[in-house]
Amino acid sequence: MPGKAKVLSSKEIQNVLKVLKSPRDKLLFAAGLYTGLRISEIIGIKQEHVYTASGGIRNILKITRLKKKNTVYSNIPIHPKLREQLLSYKKNLDHLEELGTPSPWLFPSTDDPEEHIKRVRAHNILKEAFEAIGIDGASSHSMRRTCLTNMSRAGIPLRTIQEISGHSNLSQLQEYLAVDPADSHRAIMSLRY
Repeated sequence: MPGKAKVLSSKEIQNVLKVLKSPRDKLLFAAGLYTGLRISEIIGIKQEHVYTASGGIRNILKITRLKKKNTVYSNIPIHPKLREQLLSYKKNLDHLEELGTPSPWLFPSTDDPEEHIKRVRAHNILKEAFEAIGIDGASSHSMRRTCLTNMSRAGIPLRTIQEISGHSNLSQLQEYLAVDPADSHRAIMSLRY
């Protein structure tokens, strides 16, 4: 699909996870796959959005998005696989705190822990992984598109997906979702007269 980020297959996802080296990079990728957030929204997650004061994992990730004239809120349940990644990654954040360089961000910058990593850096981390295993057409937006498309293919109502994705309207969301030729085949074969 020209101009649209590739929707990743399960095998491609597994291969990317094998290529990503650090727990931070694996979490960056998993966060996109299991929340449907844009890369700029992912890097802007603060630790307090996912971790409780006692160090546990919250059940809901609350996202605030500024849209033209209003603010849109999304409450995204935290998937069990994302929860595992967050628990594993917490050790890295605790280590930074022990070193005296705590950060409010889930993905702190190595240059300045008071800041999060930049969008371009996150994009390059993922781009390198996609290139390493030869996935053409993939970008940092592929995780979002993969997440939302797979929810649609699983029969999740579009209105529910829109609530998670933050799209302004259903027509925008529908343009965004990939159609698998196998879906068209199943649709025709489901006809029973």
